[in-house]
Amino acid sequence: MKTTLRILRCITAMCLGVVTASTQPAKPKSDATPATVVFVCEHGAAKSVIAAAHFNRLATERGLPFRAVSRGTKPDDVVPADVRAGLASDGIDVSTWRPTGVSDQDIRQAVQVVSLATDLASTKPFARSKLLEWNDISPVSENYDMARTKILEHVHDLLETLSAPKKK
Repeated sequence: MKTTLRILRCITAMCLGVVTASTQPAKPKSDATPATVVFVCEHGAAKSVIAAAHFNRLATERGLPFRAVSRGTKPDDVVPADVRAGLASDGIDVSTWRPTGVSDQDIRQAVQVVSLATDLASTKPFARSKLLEWNDISPVSENYDMARTKILEHVHDLLETLSAPKKK
């Protein structure tokens, strides 16, 4: 009798577990893995850092499911002090960012790849289908504010494009 009761309790518990599990709400969209945008500049330390940092700030503010990473074709060791300071003046902390080389996996997993005056199209031709080239940005070392302004224009345009409803 005790064994029968124990079996019935187990069966009841399992049935309740199945019913409870099937009625759980789906994960909210905010828990979904965001699509990645890869910004690539030569050293992975200035233009791509500025673009990725501002892209992430704006995408978060707008509640968009995109996040960016910064990469380099020939990465430096650190993000320069003037870039860290410039972004800090905009309220963005990149003090822990380290330049990283762009990998084939970065490109394959990205929804969009943005080249900031690199030779990415020739060195990684498989990237062409998702590649944007922003070659009209002056060197950050020559004029941070001018480069930042142009990068922000491009970032705003990219966010508009990515968030626009898809045409059927």
